Amino acid sequence: TYIRKIWLGARTRRKYLELMEEFARHVQKVVTIQRYARGFLVRLRMWRQAVRAEEELWGALEIQRVWRGYLGRVRWEAKYEEVWQREMAAVTLQRHIRGWLARTKVGRIRRKIARAEFERARRRFRAAQRVQALMRGALVRKKFLRRYLRARRAAVNIQRVVRGHALRKRLWQQVKEQKAVSIEAHVRGWLVRRRKLHLIAKVICIQRGWRQWLRKPQELRDAAVAQRKERKEQAEKKSAALQETCGAEGAQAHSRGRCRGVSHGGGRRAASEACVVSPGWQGMTDQDR
Repeated sequence: TYIRKIWLGARTRRKYLELMEEFARHVQKVVTIQRYARGFLVRLRMWRQAVRAEEELWGALEIQRVWRGYLGRVRWEAKYEEVWQREMAAVTLQRHIRGWLARTKVGRIRRKIARAEFERARRRFRAAQRVQALMRGALVRKKFLRRYLRARRAAVNIQRVVRGHALRKRLWQQVKEQKAVSIEAHVRGWLVRRRKLHLIAKVICIQRGWRQWLRKPQELRDAAVAQRKERKEQAEKKSAALQETCGAEGAQAHSRGRCRGVSHGGGRRAASEACVVSPGWQGMTDQDR
């Protein structure tokens, strides 16, 4: 009915006005809640950004490490292939040269034997001398061949040892470089994590101190500020008085030293001994503060 609508409207308006009054009483609390919520959101966003930056840095370092390892392996395989091809080419060349030398030698021997047999019919008397000369030449060539083979075998062994040492040295250098890169990656990650923890600890310490200061009543905070100002003024007055006293005592000691025939160094030493109490008083003033 009409009366019921009027009554409902009045009750609704009364509830609305009560709600507005209660909201006006708690405006400062609402603002505080909003400030804390915004601070939490900002810290959360900063923490996520730091985590994302650390992950990106770690990913970049991992990609660099894998790529450098791949390049090192490819370079080693290419160098190994080059050395192997060079050795195979040298072995093939040596085999052909030995074959040519052997064929040449065999042909020369055959020609000599044929010539000896051909000449033996006409030079019967010189056959013995010719045979001796041929045998001596064969013995000398055989001895020379043994020496040549031994020297060549020693040279080949020396070359093989030197090349193996150089290859192992290069491989070990690559291994050391890879280990150094891995150690640098771990150290950089540890430094980033330690810097982040120190930053978080400093922020938490500042927040804790500020919240403790805000929890104190306004009267205690005003009293603390006034007490600090009073101690500062007293310390300044004490310091000024001590400095004046120190200057006067130093001047008197200097004049007494001059009257007694003491050098200027002695006067300065007396002044410094008279003023030695000043740092102690200043330390006590700082401690009082």
